[in-house]
Amino acid sequence: MAWIHALLVVVALAAPGVVATRPQYHGKLIGTLPGLKHEVYATVYAASDDSFSLVNFTYDGLGPDAHFIVGTKDTPDASGLNVPDEKGSWAKLRKYANETIIITLPNNTKINGFKYLAVFCRTAAALFGYITIPTNFETPKQVTVGTLVGQHTKSGPVILVDSMTMLIVHFTYATKVDANFFVGTGPVDISNGTAMLQEKNKSFHPIKAVKNKNITLTLAEGDAWANYDWLAVMSLHPDTVHAYVNFSHFSKAIPLRFTKVDPMPTEGWKALESRGQQKTYLGKKLGDLSAGKHGVFGTLYAGSGKALILEDFSYDGTAPDAFFMVGTSSQPSKDGIVLTNEAGSTARLSAYSSKTIVLKLPSDKVVTDYRWFSVYRKDAEMSLGEVAIPSDFDYPRERSIGSSLSGAHRTHVGEVILKDMKTLFLKDFSYDGSAPDAFFLCGKGRPNPQGTKVPDENGRVAVIHGYSHADLTLTLPGELTMFDIDWFAVYCITYTEIFISVTIPKNPNIPPQMELLQTPKQMELIDGSDFENCETILPNRLQVAWKLESNSILFQLTTKLMAKEWAAFGISGDKDRNQMIGGDVAVVYLEGPSNKVKLEDYYLGSKAQCSITSGGVCPDAKSPLKGTDDLTVMSTKYENGLLSVVYSRPLATTDRFDKTITPAGETTVIAAQGPLAEEPPGVVLYHTMYWTKGKTTLKLNRQAQRNCQPLMSSQAREEPKTETQFGGRDILRREGVTTFTARIGPTGGSRGYAKITGTPGWGIVWWINDELIPVLHVERGKTYTFIAEGGHDDSNSARYHPFYITDSRKGGGSKEDADALGKPGHLLLAGVTLGPDGKPDVSNAVGRYCEWEHKSIDQSNNVKTFEEFKKTLELKCEPNVKSGMFTWTPDEKTPDIVYYQCFTHYYLGWKILVKDPGTPDEPIASKTDTPGDPMTPKHDSACMFGSSLLMTSMLACVTLRLSSQLTRHQ
Repeated sequence: MAWIHALLVVVALAAPGVVATRPQYHGKLIGTLPGLKHEVYATVYAASDDSFSLVNFTYDGLGPDAHFIVGTKDTPDASGLNVPDEKGSWAKLRKYANETIIITLPNNTKINGFKYLAVFCRTAAALFGYITIPTNFETPKQVTVGTLVGQHTKSGPVILVDSMTMLIVHFTYATKVDANFFVGTGPVDISNGTAMLQEKNKSFHPIKAVKNKNITLTLAEGDAWANYDWLAVMSLHPDTVHAYVNFSHFSKAIPLRFTKVDPMPTEGWKALESRGQQKTYLGKKLGDLSAGKHGVFGTLYAGSGKALILEDFSYDGTAPDAFFMVGTSSQPSKDGIVLTNEAGSTARLSAYSSKTIVLKLPSDKVVTDYRWFSVYRKDAEMSLGEVAIPSDFDYPRERSIGSSLSGAHRTHVGEVILKDMKTLFLKDFSYDGSAPDAFFLCGKGRPNPQGTKVPDENGRVAVIHGYSHADLTLTLPGELTMFDIDWFAVYCITYTEIFISVTIPKNPNIPPQMELLQTPKQMELIDGSDFENCETILPNRLQVAWKLESNSILFQLTTKLMAKEWAAFGISGDKDRNQMIGGDVAVVYLEGPSNKVKLEDYYLGSKAQCSITSGGVCPDAKSPLKGTDDLTVMSTKYENGLLSVVYSRPLATTDRFDKTITPAGETTVIAAQGPLAEEPPGVVLYHTMYWTKGKTTLKLNRQAQRNCQPLMSSQAREEPKTETQFGGRDILRREGVTTFTARIGPTGGSRGYAKITGTPGWGIVWWINDELIPVLHVERGKTYTFIAEGGHDDSNSARYHPFYITDSRKGGGSKEDADALGKPGHLLLAGVTLGPDGKPDVSNAVGRYCEWEHKSIDQSNNVKTFEEFKKTLELKCEPNVKSGMFTWTPDEKTPDIVYYQCFTHYYLGWKILVKDPGTPDEPIASKTDTPGDPMTPKHDSACMFGSSLLMTSMLACVTLRLSSQLTRHQ
């Protein structure tokens, strides 16, 4: 009968109009405003990002001209800006006696843009009292606190929207057993809980079976989430906790729910706005969304004539038929045009939380073809928020800033165009390339040699070469924008000579850099410090913290990671040992120029690249067998080379590709880091960088232990220097390659053959399987096939390269004394053999001629990566001629190190390492290369993660013993 008593208690607490006396929530505490004069005193909170809550505010009202002010100096003075009072009035302050008030900064200006809040008398220039706003103070914001995953229950993110509102995204309750939402403190139990009123009928009627519904829960007036520790889905018959989420660590840093008073700004605030307090340029402002139904909030900008940008857009997602719409009528209506969302879909809108998104208009229209923008609910014919669009609105567009400009060294440009805030377009540009120190330059004031160098059209900062009637697109470096410079020039620094220059207009009405806005803002990081366990998996590289919930587990993966790298952590395909085949892993990497953190649920089905027909190493959602991504990203953060992602996964799922984590058992996991492919993007390659080499056992049923030292932030790598090596990759035995095709290609300049071998190249070298002189790893007793495509016409020495295997480091056996051939130092192991007459037989070592040729000139010193270098080449093969072919089976007599070479020329090849069966693969290239160096060749499809990657034997074996008891409260 205990549940009956509990029910009576919760009904009494949560019945309409009946709220137990609870502490008032005012926002995030800033501190105490001590009085200097006139009895001034208050406890100050941030009610939101632009509003202060003053509790017990006292002031005797006797000052002749006292106001609230904020400012950016360390100490308040007359330069501060007045802040209107709680009614939005700019009049002098009245008398206050222990009152609680909320004051709001105009223009959506943020609290953390200032250093103080003060009570200041302007007539007497007297300071009555002030409080300092801490440096790097984080204002209250919506926060994701977890997911509801448990018995019959599943949801997406659970979001604390404000002090009284919670949004549960995609809530599913799949049973006929009556249940309700409960909130409470202490242990998660019905006796400690209070039932929540249902949002529609304001009753205690039980939750019915629902699927993927967005649920908004609102506390009674005067109550706040800060008064509770958890939310749970509970049944009374029998007493069951289906799922719960603990939010006690987050509830005291969310916005206060209150009615905001927006005053008209004064000239001082308008001037502040014109100075650009807005951190990110988004174009020209159209207005703020009015109405605000269903939590709709945001600011609308015209990014260009073709794109609208919504800043800090929020919407609770609960309206059944809401869309982004524009129209030509005087008011929003159902006859408007539905815009695609940021993902290119016209499906009804889901929930948004403070996201900045780009919306594209129909291709044949511009902004001023419409009279309004609305978040519009079609079924109810209701605008949830709207902005009017004036017919004469001057939207951002490209601007021509100069034409037909000519100067020294035959420099000429037909037109200079500002494409957007960071991009210049030079139309029909010519320059003879003969000046010793000419650069694209920009800066403040007038053109001068101290200006900033602008990278060329290939992204390189170097003395510019010659051009003839070229169209060039140039991007300003770093954080520099057109708003920061006064001029652009082609400038010779040595002789301080301007070849051509243009003036950049002040505050040009141009588009933002749109591609940097295509992805939503990264979510704020969930603090993983409350995760009771943490271990370092890869020393000084990768850590995993975890926290068990009712039927799910939260992981926090923290790792050092740069662009074009990946990290992976997950469950082995074999419960007793580390095995990639059948593995279930999370792969994280950085996506796009904005370094968006991307996390995907992978299944390693076989040692092959993902195929839509046959599977392989695939994200679950892209598998031909139609799996699902069961990882829910809770938060991400990437800063100074340090990435942290918190994600949730159920202990058990219905996805055939996911491994079950048994709370009372042991789970073996795998982890590694490596490079990403350039093309296609987002494809993980062989883990040349870091992987765990020993077995580590983590017991999750232990007493709480955090054995992780903070990882040091990692700075971005410098641009590669000309001496940086590429080529010479190890093709290891575990990759399973037994056929090698030998073709001719360039040496790679100072970064290729010469850097790898220490011997100058003479122009061409062997490319094996289309890689520049890789190190081949082979095993005694196995048979390997070699396909020779180095030419067959012995009358043309430049295109005649018989391919053979020898113990000679330099090759060129045809140049040696006949008596030396076949003897140590000049062994003929395969390809070229000695015939019955004692003469070399090259018949199997010659064939059609294939060469990787430069498309123009050698670009090896002008590119960043091997893929970029390879794109400057083209493969040309002789038609209608067969390739040469031979097989080779190394045996116990074969030296440990031999070489593939050209029989007619010296120094075209490199090493073959011969190993006994059962001995480990030991790459030699990595002993001289920097792990993960961007100039190391990124591997082709034969080296995909889980393909030739073969993490089967190389990845760490880490055993996690999960707790056999799930604690219901943290």
